[in-house]
Amino acid sequence: MFPRNITGYMEEWFKGVRRKPMLLRGARQTGKTSAVRLFAGKLPGYIELNMEAPREKSVFEQQLPVRDLVKSIRLSRGKTASLEESLLFIDEIQACPSAIGYLRLLYEEVPELAVIASGSLLEVYLLKSGIEFPVGRVTHCYMHPLSFREYLRVFQKEDMLDLLGTIPLPDYAFPAIYREFVKFALSGGMPEIVQAAVDRKESGSVSNLYSSLLTSFLDDVPKYASNRTMAEVIRHCLEVAPAETGSRIKFAGFGNSSYRSREVSEAMKTLQRAMLLSLTYPTGEVIPPPRPNLRKSPKLFYLDSGLLAYSLGAQWSEIGTEDLNSAFNGALAEQCVAQALMKSNVTLQFWARDSRGSSAEVDFVVQHKEKMIPVEVKSGATGRLRSLHRYIEDCPHQYAVRFCGGPVRVDLLCTPAGKEYKLMNLPHFLAGDLHYYLNWLIEN
Repeated sequence: MFPRNITGYMEEWFKGVRRKPMLLRGARQTGKTSAVRLFAGKLPGYIELNMEAPREKSVFEQQLPVRDLVKSIRLSRGKTASLEESLLFIDEIQACPSAIGYLRLLYEEVPELAVIASGSLLEVYLLKSGIEFPVGRVTHCYMHPLSFREYLRVFQKEDMLDLLGTIPLPDYAFPAIYREFVKFALSGGMPEIVQAAVDRKESGSVSNLYSSLLTSFLDDVPKYASNRTMAEVIRHCLEVAPAETGSRIKFAGFGNSSYRSREVSEAMKTLQRAMLLSLTYPTGEVIPPPRPNLRKSPKLFYLDSGLLAYSLGAQWSEIGTEDLNSAFNGALAEQCVAQALMKSNVTLQFWARDSRGSSAEVDFVVQHKEKMIPVEVKSGATGRLRSLHRYIEDCPHQYAVRFCGGPVRVDLLCTPAGKEYKLMNLPHFLAGDLHYYLNWLIEN
């Protein structure tokens, strides 16, 4: 069980006054259950229930008064610690609608008891069943695959972690950290794969783990689908998604299929609810708030860079890539940046402007305070940044960001119309620290 950043958030939540039950969401196999056990396992009153186990589920279906429910659960587990030293973890809660209904009562009538609920397919089950979580009575928290910093912590790279906390990152630190980041990007952050790297397992057994993870996602498809036809569409979209990652997609005929736009749209939204992929829509705005244009074609991103690399044919041993922009025509680099931004609670959008005879597109736009900052992910020379120049000419500020395979550097550039701006070049592994670096750029 790896140390995860989310456990620090859990500790702060646990100490809070009138804390709400925590609802932990995330795709399968991202480490939700392990994170809760790592945080709460040493509490004297820790109790874990799995709602896929009929015996543990039945206690919620008896419709007991809420305090009697708590007493019954604690009695069955022989727990006598005070409620203040206890935590009730309800895993796979989507399998028990009665347990979902008790969350509000636990918050209102037994506020001294900390409660965490979790489930891998929550969004899908809730939509299919029509069940709603009590509004304003739960704290939502999202679990992703390991971040680069979590990965470094697992391998005890404390020297690199210390340097990542230095703004700006010293030039001498870039080569070694970037080599480690390429390994992380190609292997990914799924806990089971990271454990295999820790154990130094052979490439064949690691390939089997990747294959097993992907198969488990496909095996879940019947749980998503409303009927057999929709199951086929969802399966097709999940299998084709890696090849389309980082690209703008059209729903109609997605992946050279004969499926209609409405079918593919429903399948994609279902997979997004399961947190297996993400759809990012364009905006034409250059000032906050950005409004996504849901009528335009979205870009698609995958769950994890390692699963993406494996699906596209990369082998476990292929870790010699010096620049991620050369891997899969830049798709892996853009995937890594998108993942890091999402983990840092950035709402992903990209900028697109279509006009007669020309078009412009910037990979991402990120709101930083009162500014909409354009973000590119590429290794090309500054002279190729035509879309970025167009954005800067339209926007009321003079800041832009480019993620690339090089050290931290700030260039003073000029658009064809004569507007000067500052382009901050950052290595891909600093995507999760974007807001800190934007503060540094603007203040200095």
